[in-house]
Amino acid sequence: MLSSLAADTIILLSSDWFFLAVIALLYWVIDKHTAFKLLVIFALTLYVHEVLINSFPAGTQATNNHESFLDPAKEVQLVTAFWGFLIPAVSDRRFTILSCAIISFTAVFAFFNNSYSYQDIVAALFLGVFIVFIVYRTIDWIGGVPEPIVFSFSLVLPSALLLLFSEGAVYSGLLLGVGAGYSLEKIKNRVKVSGTAVKKTAAGLLGLTGLILIASIGKWLPDTTLIQFSLAAFLGLWITFIQPFIAVTFDLYDREEDFLSS
Repeated sequence: MLSSLAADTIILLSSDWFFLAVIALLYWVIDKHTAFKLLVIFALTLYVHEVLINSFPAGTQATNNHESFLDPAKEVQLVTAFWGFLIPAVSDRRFTILSCAIISFTAVFAFFNNSYSYQDIVAALFLGVFIVFIVYRTIDWIGGVPEPIVFSFSLVLPSALLLLFSEGAVYSGLLLGVGAGYSLEKIKNRVKVSGTAVKKTAAGLLGLTGLILIASIGKWLPDTTLIQFSLAAFLGLWITFIQPFIAVTFDLYDREEDFLSS
């Protein structure tokens, strides 16, 4: 009973929607800049995972029940990318130990509970770290690029990813919505996450309500590539632009000082 409950809890805590909701809340109530980077990592991590499991020839390994020659453990890859990004961002020894413990525990759990091979676990760990490295290096490059070019890049890259691999439409669409929304937010809103706990709670509830509604609408729409891409893009826009726009309109956020003075 307890072991089953613990297993279900771990599966929930490493699920896609749980991570997306947590990152979105970080964007709305704590630090939008760090959360934006986590959203990019989230989308890229899941896109790369889909590419790998769909591109390699199928075949069951002797120690693995999964139907792909290379099947990195998705939960391990996602947990590694999430906590791996936060380790240098937080830069605290206790947090680093906690993050490594969570990654290690998830890897061990995936190995014994989901019958992944050790190659799949190692591949997932490597891919998670690699994506974090790529995102950090890309952010360093983007820091010196004019905003219009960044906005154009946020549209072109996800569209190219969609053309390269249509099965990853959800994640390339999310990447488009997140990137375009974040660029628009810096131009149109420039919100500053501040205010009382009541305002932050209201902003978080507003955002989560939108997430639930968008997810519910998606269940009723046809399962086509274009609709998946468009809905995911709208979801990204909701997180990074629409929710902040509504929240600042109702005085749940302040605006940055340089925006007010312009």
